[in-house]
Amino acid sequence: MIALYDAASGAKVGRISEQQLAALLGWMEEESTEDREYYLTAEDCELMGEQGIDPTLIAVLREALKGREDMDLRYAQE
Repeated sequence: MIALYDAASGAKVGRISEQQLAALLGWMEEESTEDREYYLTAEDCELMGEQGIDPTLIAVLREALKGREDMDLRYAQE
């Protein structure tokens, strides 16, 4: 499993599968090949839903946002 963290606070905000991580990485922009931190917006979640991304992944991301419009999200192998 992959743990998701709020990059600002370091708090764990969710868990996703390897397959869900691959979908997320396919969607997000990487600044480098070693980048493990991503900028996530509520609009990203909407657009992912429109493009048929796994609804469970989107639910985890929306929960991570906790009503905010955006956040920096990072991931790590558990």
